Amino acid sequence: MKKIIKYNFIYPFILLLATACSDKYQSLYDAAPTPGLYFSKDSVKIREKDYFNISQSNNGKLSFYCKSANTQLNLQLTDTSKNIHILYRGTDLVNNGPLPVMDSIQVFCTCDTPGIYAVDCLLTDRLGKVSEKTLLIVCKANQPAQPDFFASLVDNSITQNWVYQFNASASKKTDGIILQYHFLINGVQYDSNSPFFNWTFHANGPQDIGLFLTDDLGVNSDTLHKQILIQ
Repeated sequence: MKKIIKYNFIYPFILLLATACSDKYQSLYDAAPTPGLYFSKDSVKIREKDYFNISQSNNGKLSFYCKSANTQLNLQLTDTSKNIHILYRGTDLVNNGPLPVMDSIQVFCTCDTPGIYAVDCLLTDRLGKVSEKTLLIVCKANQPAQPDFFASLVDNSITQNWVYQFNASASKKTDGIILQYHFLINGVQYDSNSPFFNWTFHANGPQDIGLFLTDDLGVNSDTLHKQILIQ
């Protein structure tokens, strides 16, 4: 009988304590500001499959700015398409668990397929308050390089030797860089890292010259052909 009386006395105390703690937590929750989440860009414009940003454009770089009176924050990113990758120190944050963050982090965004994507960003503080923001990522298809060149006679002082220079510096790559120039001299391929290429012809008559390019994603352009007449 004594035990029953003892327990009956403790239960209201426990209930009162739990209610007080709950009220205190609710007061803290209500008083605390909602965590703030901001991006360094309103939208990220990148090129498909530019996983290493070889072009050095830095278009894929993005900073998250996180703000809260409570220093413990967790950031979680979700993309239902599975095409977006947001890398932080080599780790893909998208569709993974929350990442503890402080004031800011810098990430690098890549995408597998051209399109417009929305990434849901969720920032939670230690009280459980949440800030949601959507990051827009515009991914464009890689544009093939456009080959162009002209030929000029450099030297013909030696009999049956015509030295020509091929200048491909007018070739264009709008969304990256050209890594290699592939010159075709009468069907035989010669590769160069430079847009300038010299060749000595030992016979006169028409010569077929071609050029195609390889860009920083390893994609080859169409081949441009021109004819020069050695005489």
